[in-house]
Amino acid sequence: MLLLFLLTGLGERSVVFAQTTGQADASFSELQQAAKRFPQDARIQYNLGLALFHKGRLREAVAPLKKAAADPALTEEAHFLLGADYFEEKDYAAAIAELRQLDPSIQRERVLYMLEESNRRTGRLDEAKASFHELITNYSDSAWTHYLLGNAYEDQQELDKAIQEYKQALAKDPSVPNAQFAIGYLYWRQSDAENAREWLEKEAAKGCHSLANYYLGEISRAEKDLPKAESLYRRSLACDGSNSNAHLRLGMLLEEEKRYEEALAQLKEATRLAPDIGSGHYHLASVYRSLGRKAEAQIEFDKVRQIQAGKDNGVDVTRGAKE
Repeated sequence: MLLLFLLTGLGERSVVFAQTTGQADASFSELQQAAKRFPQDARIQYNLGLALFHKGRLREAVAPLKKAAADPALTEEAHFLLGADYFEEKDYAAAIAELRQLDPSIQRERVLYMLEESNRRTGRLDEAKASFHELITNYSDSAWTHYLLGNAYEDQQELDKAIQEYKQALAKDPSVPNAQFAIGYLYWRQSDAENAREWLEKEAAKGCHSLANYYLGEISRAEKDLPKAESLYRRSLACDGSNSNAHLRLGMLLEEEKRYEEALAQLKEATRLAPDIGSGHYHLASVYRSLGRKAEAQIEFDKVRQIQAGKDNGVDVTRGAKE
């Protein structure tokens, strides 16, 4: 029997599942079934949208949250979550449309951060400056101000300063989304595997985070721990099957282990998701060749040449691989 409790707090609702089985997946499955049985129940739809959001299944969260937004009792919370969802999906125009209609009392610091970033990334510089000014003036030491400064330093390639701002953001609010990932990722960029692993594992432990698991896989691969790398790439894909880099790296790993049929499936998916990335086609061609499928290998090598032609004035980087 599953019990579902709502923790109140406008814009900050959480879903807590108490169950005799102790299985989170079973709880989520029950919530999905309830949403199908009661499609007009706005609160169930809201809870499903919230659960999907926290699982990182952002696109799937939109439909139930829109249903919830039609209920006056849930409209502010649902629009806030829709704005956050669109923001995480990098659909900045949609995020702005949702967020700028919110009451100023609804998580204003976080809303201002998302509005600043969304407006800046869509070229609305005056609106971005207005949001930044309000944030820095009224909330100068908030978690979201530090997080925004971390973003700015990261964009300027001042990685040590970015890390410090992200850490200050977490000191103010340990629940800031993706801050631990951002720190781990920046340590990874600096080739500091020990610190990168620590922070990425913290992020991965919070929930299903595709990129945190992907970069942990990269660390394990660099350390030649291929079984662990494979497990982490697969975990990354379980969180987000559209992560083309995880498909590519897993395919390359399986190719290295001569597990060609398994590699083939991963590399085909990598090239489907990212058709303009030459390395995916190159490794797919290599696997086809190892399987004796020469005609298909040649097609993929030709695609690599076409992609490279736009980058190196037509230099054939696959000449040695075609023989």
